[in-house]
Amino acid sequence: MNVTDTDVPDQLLFANWRFDANTGDLFDGDSTTHLEPQVAKLLTYFLCHQDTLISRDELIAEAWENRTVSDDAINRCISILRRILSPDDKNAYIETVVRRGFISHFPPPPIAQARTIQPPRNKNYLIVAAFVVVSLIAIYFVVGKVTDTPVDVPEEPSQGTPKLAVLPFSTTDLDGDSDFFANGIHDDLLTQLAQLQSIQVISRTSVLEYRDTVRNLRDIGRELGVDAILEGGVQRVGDQIRINVQLIDASTDAHLWAQQYDRDLSPANIFEVQTEIARAIAAALHANLTEQDTSQLHTLPTQNMAAYRAYHRAMELRGTWNIADPAYFTALEEAVSLDPTFVRAWAELAGAFSYEYFSREDPDSIQRAEKILERIHELAPDSADYLFAQSYFTYYVLRDYPTAYQLVSHAQQLRPNDVRVAELKSWIQRRLGNYEERLDTLRLIRTLDPRSPGWVSNLAGNLTLSHRYDEAIHEIESSTFQNMRLASLLAFLQVQQHHDFDRWLGALLELQQEYGEAPDPNDVWEAQIAVRDFEAAKESVKAVFADNDFVPGWAHPGFAKAGVLQAITFRFLQDADQLDQLLIQGRSEHDEIRGPDGGFDGHLKHLEMAILSTEAGNSLETERLIRVWQRAAVDDLAEFINLRHWACRALGMAAASTAAVDCIRLGLVEPSLITPFIEPYLPYYDSMRNEPEFVGLVAEIESGEYAIPYKP
Repeated sequence: MNVTDTDVPDQLLFANWRFDANTGDLFDGDSTTHLEPQVAKLLTYFLCHQDTLISRDELIAEAWENRTVSDDAINRCISILRRILSPDDKNAYIETVVRRGFISHFPPPPIAQARTIQPPRNKNYLIVAAFVVVSLIAIYFVVGKVTDTPVDVPEEPSQGTPKLAVLPFSTTDLDGDSDFFANGIHDDLLTQLAQLQSIQVISRTSVLEYRDTVRNLRDIGRELGVDAILEGGVQRVGDQIRINVQLIDASTDAHLWAQQYDRDLSPANIFEVQTEIARAIAAALHANLTEQDTSQLHTLPTQNMAAYRAYHRAMELRGTWNIADPAYFTALEEAVSLDPTFVRAWAELAGAFSYEYFSREDPDSIQRAEKILERIHELAPDSADYLFAQSYFTYYVLRDYPTAYQLVSHAQQLRPNDVRVAELKSWIQRRLGNYEERLDTLRLIRTLDPRSPGWVSNLAGNLTLSHRYDEAIHEIESSTFQNMRLASLLAFLQVQQHHDFDRWLGALLELQQEYGEAPDPNDVWEAQIAVRDFEAAKESVKAVFADNDFVPGWAHPGFAKAGVLQAITFRFLQDADQLDQLLIQGRSEHDEIRGPDGGFDGHLKHLEMAILSTEAGNSLETERLIRVWQRAAVDDLAEFINLRHWACRALGMAAASTAAVDCIRLGLVEPSLITPFIEPYLPYYDSMRNEPEFVGLVAEIESGEYAIPYKP
């Protein structure tokens, strides 16, 4: 129905309002506001089409008779209506549906009001009101359009650091190139904003799920925990590019700022627009740019369009975790070949080669990475790109964790909102054993990347290692994500509450029915050992291997957990034949890799040999091997923290009661997987259960000496 149709009632009533569609007079019972024609047409259309999705094209057709108008014109008129009708809740009557349009819903008028309300008789009042409205609109066009002043900025700045989400940019045509530029500009803008000190910006991975979505902006804002949302569109036409953006208050749906940029297509113009957008966002959110912010926003990564394209081809591959793809390296090398001063591409390439060396110790990768770092140092020695690339190299290649920590901390000062920088910092903190600091870093990452369930698991797991069990339970139970990993960890932690190992095992087995996949066989094996169902544990240990193929032996990278689990299971089953066969094979395989001094290059093998030695009844040898492993593991505290419970168990099986008790005690006050509600009650310690040292330890635990209070 067109807004000019004759069947539109002259008087439209809603809430405490009476609206005359012919004159544009809006009366609230005390005064009348005269709406300008376009605003009046929009209100009429919204009133006549309630609870129905209305697209922007539909509004243009009805209120502007299909004339060419910008999104700014629509936003301005809707903003006027919202300020007049619902200043305290801008979304109360007219709700934005992201990228789809609007839905209106107006409450009906009170019956008594509908009978008694009368418009004012003083026509001079109408003239004054109309003059005020027209004057305000004129001021908007003269001042707002010239200075890009936000359309509807909150009167008071929000408390704390404002949080922003930048939704993936849309395209309005079928040109695949427009889609390419929309993705590239979105990625670059996030990189620009990640440098700002005064705004927190949600990561790319958390906003990608809202691409082409039909969701209420307030719901999106609530899910991401942000104060404002930036959405936009990109259209390329020949050698021109148009970028439309609008900043929206996530709680009220009010438009804070909107702008359209038409530029010649070049990297310089694209980055200039991104800088203008970043500045406008900061102004609209009352965030003061620091001197560092201003300096970094002026950095131009490249002016070469072909290099820009190659770089973003690589970024698309990285976004799919496909950095092992040769095309990823090829695209980056093409970018730096086309523009040898492209620091951002050089830094990405240095990080890729460093990780490549870490993955397969390729000598060529380390040489390439070193040369690239020299090149970046020549171009931008103080840049975040150089610091981050150097951090990667120092961590993955040199494995100098203290130096890597200093470098990545400096990089984070320059890019406080960059999840990749924070993620690398968390891995370095893990290697250094800085678990309290790591918890803070993980909390930051969870804030910046709230839609990635892996970070919830990571945070809950590290809280568990830090013996903050109630906090870990709270993180899992308050999370919007539910998956097998979180559910398995929750079942483990809940033993603290019910102290029932059978219930723990039952909960794990029930998860398969709930999630349609089997839980981690290591978790099931642990619970089966705890309830002393060793026959079932023998079956579970087979599933540790890929495709459930049972491969006896210790030929497993790193810590040969499969061999360890088998040896322990056969020991508890008292299956001497199977155990002897496995131990002979294990010792033979370990002897083949011993060094000239009788030791191992891989210090994890000392821990494996300690477990093997328990079967010979040589507790002194077990203790010696554990000490050797502990001394070596201080160079990589992540290994020590994550595996120290196995050292305690080896000492327990060797009946080295004093050493085992000391091991458990330290594990209860330092980060470890040793828990007071599970570890002392496991069968590894049965041979020493009546020893005075162990009895005293259990008494300490049951008195609550190792309980850590919950700090929400």
